[in-house]
Amino acid sequence: METGRYWVITRSGRRFLVEEWGGNHVQWGDIDPATKKLHKVRVKDVEEIGAHNSIIRKERGFKNICFLTPGTSPLGYIDLIDDSVVERIESADVQYIND
Repeated sequence: METGRYWVITRSGRRFLVEEWGGNHVQWGDIDPATKKLHKVRVKDVEEIGAHNSIIRKERGFKNICFLTPGTSPLGYIDLIDDSVVERIESADVQYIND
């Protein structure tokens, strides 16, 4: 099952779990040149991640849990944290929860 959930291990060895919440994912398929309509190539078994099934929770040992605004790269943010050797970076693009 494809969920949009993946682990990132940085150069320094820190581990981050990324979950892409919601159904705002790009649709894939073939575009019919005559009608300009999108025809799905195949239907994937996709589970939408949200508050009901997130595994990133304080009670599971996660800390510094945050949401990034749409358009903010999770990998870019992780690289920024890893390069600066801090636990969290305050920014308008980041909302921390479970403090």
